[in-house]
Amino acid sequence: MTTTNKAIAFLALAFAITWAIVGAGWAMGLHNTQQTAVAVLAASMFGPSIAAVICAFAFEKSRRKEALGLFFKPTLWWLWAWLIALAIAFGASLVTVLAGQAEFADIGANYLEQSRAAAPQYAEQIDQAAQIPGLSWIILAQAAILGALINTPILLLSEELGWRGYLYDLWRRFGFLRYTLATGAIWGLWHAPAIYFFGLNYPDHRLIGIPIFIVFCVLFSFPFTLVRDRGKSLLPAAILHGTGNAVGGVAMLGLSQSDFPWAGVVGIGGFVMLALVAAGSWALAGRKPAS
Repeated sequence: MTTTNKAIAFLALAFAITWAIVGAGWAMGLHNTQQTAVAVLAASMFGPSIAAVICAFAFEKSRRKEALGLFFKPTLWWLWAWLIALAIAFGASLVTVLAGQAEFADIGANYLEQSRAAAPQYAEQIDQAAQIPGLSWIILAQAAILGALINTPILLLSEELGWRGYLYDLWRRFGFLRYTLATGAIWGLWHAPAIYFFGLNYPDHRLIGIPIFIVFCVLFSFPFTLVRDRGKSLLPAAILHGTGNAVGGVAMLGLSQSDFPWAGVVGIGGFVMLALVAAGSWALAGRKPAS
């Protein structure tokens, strides 16, 4: 089977599985409560991985491990992937403050305030948590370390097994820029039903949120391709993705306000940081790695 036909088969499966889960969840009214909405979106994440495994077993019988990028030799790019995710998330907050759209705020205080609003029945326990010294640093460390450790295998076994695993194996031969732009656009479009029906990332701007997030994914794909290339494995991409998801919300807690279009890493501040990181990634991609 040709590379084009393999890609079509993979993308058709990935989109069909994910969009079917999101569509069924919306039709069943599961978008109306936070718990059920989170469950539907979590299940929908596995569309690319299921598609990748099916295609690898069907089309790559002698090279399945290579086709999926399942190599785990430690390199410094594991650390770089983690640091890039932190730089984007907290750099977005810094850009927002420098632009005069917010002020720095206490992460712990904002976390407690949101917790009280979400779970007023636990007000007493939340008030007790307010007495914990260094609460902001604890929350930050939990997200950047524990959150990243939890998210990384989840993202590896769901989205990344498809985008930076099987699709990388099929399309990376066409060049850094072509692969990155194409994968980023597809990755962003894949999120469309989750954004429109479940309000993912843009709950009050669902329709315009779709093209905005496609651009977001295109820009974000540059460092993904870089760490995938240099790390010679799927794992650095999973670390970047898992850490970014873990710290994005915490970075927003460090702002006095994060209203659209300055909504943290998915807002203007995030786009500025992503554009800078994308440019740097593209520049580094053209340089020969140090031996």
